[in-house]
Amino acid sequence: MLFIFRLILIAVLTYLIAMMAPWWSAILCAAIVAFFLPGNNFNAFLSGFMGVGLIWMVMAWKLDVETNSIMSQKMVELFPVDEVNMLIIASAIIGGLAGALGAFSGNSFRQMFVRKKEKSFYN
Repeated sequence: MLFIFRLILIAVLTYLIAMMAPWWSAILCAAIVAFFLPGNNFNAFLSGFMGVGLIWMVMAWKLDVETNSIMSQKMVELFPVDEVNMLIIASAIIGGLAGALGAFSGNSFRQMFVRKKEKSFYN
């Protein structure tokens, strides 16, 4: 349940902040959410990847639809891809990796300051 909440919170914050801030603000959003909502490193990495990747994919698709694929068709000519959908998926993967590394960093930063509970003789 915490994974889904973290994923939704990362996606919503990324969408809201990306309207005003540069592209790397998604990394900060993912790091801050993962810092305040702790989990294991794999869950933080996955929620950052899915949250930011999904938002970047939706925003790239929205931009493609709004411009009637004019810019996307020119980008297809520049890069060795066959169609516009591959560009949208590539931007989602790049954004997802950025968000995943941000969430992983935020979670790891929190773990630096949290003391692990020592095992007692009686446990």
